[in-house]
Amino acid sequence: MKCLVFKKTVYLWLVCMFLTSQSNAHGEDKYGPHKGFVRMPGAFHTELVLNGKNKLKVYLLDIEWKNPTVEKSSLDVTYDNQTKGECKPQKDYFSCEFPKSIDLRKKGELKIVAIRNDQKGADAVYALPLKLEVPPEAPTMDGHSGHGGHH
Repeated sequence: MKCLVFKKTVYLWLVCMFLTSQSNAHGEDKYGPHKGFVRMPGAFHTELVLNGKNKLKVYLLDIEWKNPTVEKSSLDVTYDNQTKGECKPQKDYFSCEFPKSIDLRKKGELKIVAIRNDQKGADAVYALPLKLEVPPEAPTMDGHSGHGGHH
């Protein structure tokens, strides 16, 4: 009986994790409090702010997009699954720098693996160049996409 309950619990957890990873995470369609781009890799948010051609700031925010911290936290940032950025904790964010040959304003991908307050998140992936991820509009009753009559 215990085995069956355990299997159901694991199954439900896996389904929830899959659905969470497939949905448009909280806030990807809005700028963060530091005018950056937000992802939700777990029980917290990452906010990425470009700070030059090859530099960025990463804030580890709580679930309500507040209280950035570097306490009991760590961060790894990888460009195109090859080049790791060098990240150093500042007062309330991580400052990360890549080699001068990398231009974060051009096409590519950043992967952030973060731990905030001893809580490890899933990978937060940012497509480059950075932009807001606007979810598609739901169709209206008449089958249109709700685009206000613009064609």
